[in-house]
Amino acid sequence: MDGRDGVRVDGGFRADGGQRAYGVADLRRVAGGIASRGLARWPAGMMPRMPEVSGAGGQAGVHEQRRTVQDVEIDELGHVNNLRYLEWMLAAALDHSSAVGWPAERYRELGNAWVVRSHAIEYLRPAFVADEVVVRTWVSEMGKVSSRRKYAIVRADGQLLARAETLWVFVNRERHALDRVPAQLQAAFPVVQEPGA
Repeated sequence: MDGRDGVRVDGGFRADGGQRAYGVADLRRVAGGIASRGLARWPAGMMPRMPEVSGAGGQAGVHEQRRTVQDVEIDELGHVNNLRYLEWMLAAALDHSSAVGWPAERYRELGNAWVVRSHAIEYLRPAFVADEVVVRTWVSEMGKVSSRRKYAIVRADGQLLARAETLWVFVNRERHALDRVPAQLQAAFPVVQEPGA
């Protein structure tokens, strides 16, 4: 929003409806996220909390990839850019596949590949430079030609940053067409409904 769209008030702009929009300089980091400097702080203990993700470390079928947020992953709002979460998800999926004996070379030898059909992601809290983050991933469905993979992206302190899922389809690289998922590949990924459940 710029001066043509509203009236500058107290460091922000007010649209015709009286709402204020704040810029990056007007934000402050608070426990579990960011808030506008123009908004009053919640009294201690009054801020509603999101449910935490149960620890899934070590659960069969759940893979964890740990990372530290780097400067290059931060956008102009001062937190991790949304597209980085997708990169983290794809990296965790590839790492999970390698960990169960299916690295990229094995797919190439077979003449197949997994291809993303769709992503769904819900961003709940921001991540910042130097945050320790855990990307948890598991296969929640395995079909004849597709697989649904879920993710929980969690700060090391246990706060859920994002939850997501990807629908993958198995394709023949030469024909560029759907192909059946081999039994040995299906067996490598136990189906997990919900970690900790």
